Amino acid sequence: MFHKNKNSHSVKRRKIYIISLCLLFLFLVFKGAINQGIDLLSYIVFPVQRKIYQIGNYVKETKEAVISYQRVLEENRELKNEHIKYEMLVSYNKRLQEENKRLRDILGIKEEKKINLRVAKINFRNPSNLYVRFYINQGKKDGIKKNMIVLSGETLIGKIGRVYDDYSIVDMVTSENFNVSAMTESQMLGIIKGSDEDDGTLYFEANTFQNSIVVGEKVYTSGISEIYPKGLYIGKVSEIDNSDGEIFRSIKVKNDVDILNMTEVLILMLEDKKEEKNGKI
Repeated sequence: MFHKNKNSHSVKRRKIYIISLCLLFLFLVFKGAINQGIDLLSYIVFPVQRKIYQIGNYVKETKEAVISYQRVLEENRELKNEHIKYEMLVSYNKRLQEENKRLRDILGIKEEKKINLRVAKINFRNPSNLYVRFYINQGKKDGIKKNMIVLSGETLIGKIGRVYDDYSIVDMVTSENFNVSAMTESQMLGIIKGSDEDDGTLYFEANTFQNSIVVGEKVYTSGISEIYPKGLYIGKVSEIDNSDGEIFRSIKVKNDVDILNMTEVLILMLEDKKEEKNGKI
């Protein structure tokens, strides 16, 4: 009986051993098959993955390159703008110095007089009265005073009419109530008067009946004034109408200023150096 039970246990162990071997064999077979399947799948998928990876890197590098290029362009623009500003400033200062000297020569201002040109920006113009007045961004705190002369380049454009703390109003030479003593190139003395015409036409009223004035002749301030020195350019004779006779002839004068595109003006400030020196003492 004992022998019989022993054989039975031996058979069971053999069966378990055989089953384990079979399972191990099957496991190894399936594992190899799975590994082969994974290798095959990797072989198929890897080129696609590599392409996707390459595309991703290319997109990333391209994006970084574009951002870097835009940054370089922006820095280049900023440098160009700074360079342009610097050149404009140098050129502008040079023009001011030349204008200062030129005006001194034209007006015959002696060294006892200090000539100072102040640049002012036009910050308001009324479209309904373009040739009457405009506003500038300089006032009392900038040393602006009433009746100071206002130029556009070398051309007389008007005078300071009213002064406030941080802005002033310029009365234009082309306004209806503006009068200034003037003289033509042919030494004809007269008065330049503004008008209410929409194109800024000026009229020259001669003090004599001589007929020496011609179209195209330049007109300047005569110096017979407490405000305007001699030699400021006003404009050119544009038309002479003698239809009503020599006595009542009409002489039109046009200045060279482009009012619509005028953005800044020069304030002519004349100071006595002796007074300035005494003021400092």
